[in-house]
Amino acid sequence: MAQVNLNKRKLLTTTANEVTPDLVSEAVQLHRSHLLKGYVENEDMYMSKHKILKGTAKEPWKPDNRLVINYAKYIVDTFSGYQIGVPVKVTHDDDSVAEFISDFRKLNDMEDSEFELAKLADVFGHAFLYVYQDEAGNTRATYNSPINMFIVHDNSIEEKPLFAVRYAFNDNDPTGYGQVITADEVIEATFQLGGGVRFVERNNHVYGKLPVVELIENEERQGIFDSVKTLINALNKAASEKANDVDYFADAYLKIVGVELKEDMATQIRENRIFNLWKNGSDGPLPDVGFLEKPNSDTTQENLIKLLKDSIFAVSMVANLSEEDFGNASGTALAFKLQAMDNLAKMKDRKMQSAFNRLYEIVFGVPMAAVPSDGWVDIKYQFTRNVPRNILEEAQIVSQLSGQVSNETKLSVLSIVDNPKQEIEKMDDEEENSSLLSRKIAQNERFADKDLQDDRKDVIADAE
Repeated sequence: MAQVNLNKRKLLTTTANEVTPDLVSEAVQLHRSHLLKGYVENEDMYMSKHKILKGTAKEPWKPDNRLVINYAKYIVDTFSGYQIGVPVKVTHDDDSVAEFISDFRKLNDMEDSEFELAKLADVFGHAFLYVYQDEAGNTRATYNSPINMFIVHDNSIEEKPLFAVRYAFNDNDPTGYGQVITADEVIEATFQLGGGVRFVERNNHVYGKLPVVELIENEERQGIFDSVKTLINALNKAASEKANDVDYFADAYLKIVGVELKEDMATQIRENRIFNLWKNGSDGPLPDVGFLEKPNSDTTQENLIKLLKDSIFAVSMVANLSEEDFGNASGTALAFKLQAMDNLAKMKDRKMQSAFNRLYEIVFGVPMAAVPSDGWVDIKYQFTRNVPRNILEEAQIVSQLSGQVSNETKLSVLSIVDNPKQEIEKMDDEEENSSLLSRKIAQNERFADKDLQDDRKDVIADAE
């Protein structure tokens, strides 16, 4: 009886009693047989190794262009830059907790890790954060792709993560190496291509829960360009055939009808580009010289290419920022153009927030952490879209909101203000300092007037 099954790229075990080598082996084989091919295909597409480059070569005498128009990479990079190009703001009302979070994020370069994690999820449909302790005892976190890592969930109603596997095979080596990670320990293990798994060494960890967090792109764990892979392949083929047609026209065959050419004459014509032909007798046919022409399908190809490009952006719901009218669009028009992509980004925000909560729950639970274990509950996340801003338009909106909403709400409209609450505190401090300076200036002026009056009295007394 199978102990592990697959549901939408999610591995589930039918037994949650114990993590055994046989259970891990079955999970690895299911990962390699049903998931790995799709992951590698997505990675290849992002890296410009598209299907058209792997096709059967044409006859040597035929043009065989293999063009790659990498819209997979364009879609991923555009969406990642839009959704999390501006680093996530992570805040907490408790100063000591906020300082702990800041130190953790600086130590682990979390702004970069979060961006790479989000990009991996865009490519593969999901990605992982692995928490561990380094040699100095610091809590570290690193991102992993689903090519070499996966999580097996239990069969409860909540489908809780049971264990994770991180492994890799070297080229031409049937034995792989990695770890099996549970809620209690990290097990060093070896993996055989045939399916065998052997536990080598067990080491307990300090987290009390599985120290691996999964970020999903969506519940189906589909990458952002999974739905348009066939369209991208078709576009590559259409563009390549168009390039082949150009080569055909550039190297057309010369036809000469009505004259028998000897080999030396053909050579002379080819080298010197000179024709001196005549009729074969008075009644012979008039020589006909010209090029063989292939039917022109340029319009059809251009229509197909345009259809494929439009379909790629429509189905993926990622905006084509290279369109000319993007630069001239007003704020409202730009918002409408980005509406579909913004919907995707908001959904991704929720998935990332959930993953971050699980991450900080693990980090705060480390016994050495100088913060309450439940302090992560009050963490706030702020996601900011990476889009051009019209500061003048925002300022006009703020001025119109005067007397209608609070100062904090007004300041939140301004894209140049990251933290409205801190900005209000700065404004209050500046106002207080300005008032204090005004009082000192007034005081100094009064003292100066008094000194001047005293000096005048002394002068008058001396004159008398």
